[in-house]
Parts: sequence; C-alpha cells; structure tokens
Amino acid sequence: MHERIRIVSVTYNSAEVIGDFLASVPKGIEVVVVDNNSQDESREIAAAMGAKVIALDKNCGFGTACNRGAEGNTKEFVFFCNPDSTLTPDCCRLLVEAAEMHPEAGATNPAILNARGALRLDRRSALISKSEYTDRRYAAPGNKDSVQVNILTGAALFCRQQAFDEVGGFDENIFLYHEDDDLVYRMRQAGWTLRIEHQATVSHLGGKSSGSSIQGAAFKAYFIAQSRMYVEQRHGISAPVLRAAVRALVKIASPINLLSARKRAQAIAYLKGTWRFDMVRYQNGDYLP
Repeated sequence: MHERIRIVSVTYNSAEVIGDFLASVPKGIEVVVVDNNSQDESREIAAAMGAKVIALDKNCGFGTACNRGAEGNTKEFVFFCNPDSTLTPDCCRLLVEAAEMHPEAGATNPAILNARGALRLDRRSALISKSEYTDRRYAAPGNKDSVQVNILTGAALFCRQQAFDEVGGFDENIFLYHEDDDLVYRMRQAGWTLRIEHQATVSHLGGKSSGSSIQGAAFKAYFIAQSRMYVEQRHGISAPVLRAAVRALVKIASPINLLSARKRAQAIAYLKGTWRFDMVRYQNGDYLP
C-alpha cells in the first residue's frame, strides 16, 4: 500500500523539525523534500535520512515548491505534509483505504492535531459561502467521522495524483497562503469531492516549519493580504478590493495593537499588502514587500 504514495514536504529553514517528520514516515514510502533555499541544514538532514532532496536556488513559495516535488510522480497519490508535522504509524494506510472507499474524492485531510492534542479544523475560506463552512462538530474531541466538506488545509493534504494533475496543481502565481484553498476549490469545480478522514491522524506544531519572529509574522501577514486579494479576484468574489480594505482597517484599528508589538507589526504589514496589491504586477511575480 505504501508504494502507492509519494510524500512531498517543503522546507525553509526547517532543520529544527524536518528530522522528526521524516522519522515518522513509515518505511516504503517515497519522500521528496523540496528546499526553498534554506540557510540552515534542512537539506543535509533530509538527505541523511533518505529523502530525495530537490534544492531550489531561491525561495519560490509553497505552491511552486509542492509542484516541483510532485513532478513526475507515477504513484497514485501525493501527500503534501508540512515539515513541522508527524504522522501516526497507520495514517497513510488509512488515507489510502479511505480513497479506495471514495474514488470521487480528489483530496483529503487527515485529522490534524495541534501541539495540545486538540483537533485543528479549517472551517472557512474566502472562496466559499458561510453556508458551506465545515460544521464545528467535526472539531469535537475524539471525533472519528469520515465526512465530505467544501474546503481543506494544505498542512497535510492527501491528493489523488489524477485530480492534482487535472487541475494543473498549485497556482504558481501564489507565493504564500491561500494556495491550498485555491487548489481544492478548483478540484471541486472540476467535479471532485473533498473529505476529512478523522481516523487518520497527523500532529502539527504549526508555525515551526520556518521559525517565528515579529518580522516573520509581519512577512506572513503581508502575503496573506496579497494572496487573498488574488484568489478572490481570480474566482470572481464580489468587491474584493473593498473587502480587503475593510479587513485591513479593522486590523489597524484593533486595540490589541497597543499591547502587542507582534500584532501591531502584523496589522501594518496586512495594510501594506492590501495597499500595494495590483493583479497584473502580482501575476508577473512583483509581490515582494
């Protein structure tokens, strides 16, 4: 069963976590680590632990790196996993069994547990209506449901390679954030379904794959703003510019900015990302702060 899967993980200064992730992958599964020009020992650790390493000469962003890792995959499934996660021993087997039971499913999330062991559930997306949000009950402790949903997260995304190829993989115009929403939204448009299989489990530390700092938080906020505006415009969401302006102003006006330098930096960066966004420039790769 494991020979039917390729695991792809994208590293960027992830030396602190990539070893634990690779140690959790069951034997017999092909692992490709795509490194976005790390300045630490991410590549060396991955290679020493038997992964195939694709070393990029610059940080190309998450989606582009995932596409490089999935290229040439002749296996039935590709499993994109963040390097700050670990797999339970039966996770991959259960995901394959679920895919066999649901051949219409293009992509699946396992149950993703945070550092406290609580279930993480990405219920919402800029690309779906409130009526399509995932029900909160699926985040209940001990939940073991298998359920069809309308949105998934890219932190641990198990894809049927056929579905991934059919929609053209990740949109390489997106440098960071919302690329997972965009991918699975296009799968749904192409007629595939999305599922969460709570029997399969992944532990995800969150925010540990590339370190954390005030500067890093601001960097992420900038790209969250840019990428959301891009996907909303691409998929015809109404009034994307107005929506973005309102979000930015709400963040800037929040009283929490007076108490937290981190939140203040994030709010300013989000406003900057919103103000600077231009669809043509973004599609030409001009999205850096």
